[in-house]
Amino acid sequence: MRDGMTRLETYTSEIEAEIAKGRLETLGVTVILEKDNCGSMQPHLDLQAGVKLYVPDQELDKARDILATSAAATTSGTWVCAGCSEEIDGSYDACWKCGRDRE
Repeated sequence: MRDGMTRLETYTSEIEAEIAKGRLETLGVTVILEKDNCGSMQPHLDLQAGVKLYVPDQELDKARDILATSAAATTSGTWVCAGCSEEIDGSYDACWKCGRDRE
């Protein structure tokens, strides 16, 4: 479809695709989203055709690892901040109270 790029994932909502895109771009992975919902005038088309996330071929393994790690963190329950002992939801990588990174 796109030269030098591979479809990594297809999402049924634009917001899920944007979240994944943001995670990847934050860690230096180039991302292109492709959707055909008539300029958001017919969002139900996302459910049928999906929102496709493409990454460069050379970054495919890195992107897969990032999304897999993100999914694992989301489902891992809670963790306790080593800085302030606050209990934090597993989907966060830093403490909301003191800002310390998850260890």
